[in-house]
Amino acid sequence: MKHIIRVFLFNVFALWLAGQLLPALVVPTGVATVFLAGSVLALLMLIVQPILKILFIPINILTFGLLSWMINVIVLYLLTVFVPEIHVSPWVFPGATWAGFIIPAIRLSYFPALIASSLLITIITDVLHYVSED
Repeated sequence: MKHIIRVFLFNVFALWLAGQLLPALVVPTGVATVFLAGSVLALLMLIVQPILKILFIPINILTFGLLSWMINVIVLYLLTVFVPEIHVSPWVFPGATWAGFIIPAIRLSYFPALIASSLLITIITDVLHYVSED
């Protein structure tokens, strides 16, 4: 039971934080919507993600696990289908310069923005799980 509550809270926080950090992921500011979307995301992570992992075993074996991130992208896409208030939109990264390093402006269409959003949510939840281990 603690695991389910932990997954729920981590997904709610990760969804909210990713919506704040990444303009491509549009999350309404209403608390009820964020908790609804977090609970749907937690259910998808607990039920659909293991099924997809089993279905993608041949692809993971062939690619040595490099495409296992696609499972999280599919789960985030399903979240946008089930909770239409949450959506991913195309985004233009304005570029950055730091200490002589230049990152040019990059336009992310829908699918790359979905990948970036999924990776950010995954990183946040993984860090939270790592920090909260007993």
